[in-house]
Amino acid sequence: MTPKELLTLFRKEVDDTSEPYLWSDEEFYYYLNEAQDLHVRLIGGIADRRSPITKVSYKTGDQFKKYDNRILRIKGAFDEQNNILTIRNLDNFESVYLEDDYGQRLNIGLEDGRTGNIKYLITDVEAEEFQFYLIPDHDGWIRLYVYRLPLEAVTASSEFEIPSFHQLNLLNWVKHKAYMKQDVETFDLSKSADFRTAFSNWIVEAKKEKASREDRKRTVNYGGIPMR
Repeated sequence: MTPKELLTLFRKEVDDTSEPYLWSDEEFYYYLNEAQDLHVRLIGGIADRRSPITKVSYKTGDQFKKYDNRILRIKGAFDEQNNILTIRNLDNFESVYLEDDYGQRLNIGLEDGRTGNIKYLITDVEAEEFQFYLIPDHDGWIRLYVYRLPLEAVTASSEFEIPSFHQLNLLNWVKHKAYMKQDVETFDLSKSADFRTAFSNWIVEAKKEKASREDRKRTVNYGGIPMR
C-alpha cells in the first residue's frame, strides 16, 4: 500500500471525503511520519547493513566517530578486510584483553594510546558516537550492522520501509492524533484513546512476531559446524 492509498483509506474511514477537509493532507502526512517512526522505534528498528549510513569512514589517528542519529542500535561491524569487530559498551570494556606476539596478556585501557587495526567499537561514550580501540594507524572504513529509523520522511510519492502487513496499523496512530486536533468538529478524546490502544496492542503482537522470526534465524555453533 502506498502512503497516498493510505490517505484515501483514512478519509473514507473518518468520513472526511469532501472539501474543505477536516484534516489537511499536510496534517495526515505529519501524523503518518510520526506513526511510522514510533512503530519502528518500538519494535526495535529496521535491520540494515547496506544503506549509506552504515558505512563509516575514518582517518589515521581518529579515536572517536559520530554516527547517524537515525541509528538506534549497533548490532555488529566489520572492516574493509571483512574482519569482524567486537562491539562493547563502555561499562563492559574492562573485561576485554589483548595478547602480545608471545601470547602474554596485555594491560589495556581506552586511553593507553595503542595504535593498529581497529578491534573494538566502544559504544555509550557519548550520544551517537563510538570510540575506536585500537586507534587506527591508517585511513579506512567500517561497515555497521544496525537497527535504525526510516531513512526518509513519508510523502505521497514515497514507499514505506515497514512490511505491508504493518502499514494499516499506522492509521490507528494517525486517527489517535487526528481526534486530538483542537477543533469542535474533530476533537474526540474517547475515539483518540481507543485508536491509541489499538496501535499499542498491534505493537505488542509485532514485537512477538519479530522476536519469533529472529529466533528462527539464530544459529548455534557446535564443533565448528553451524547448526540450525
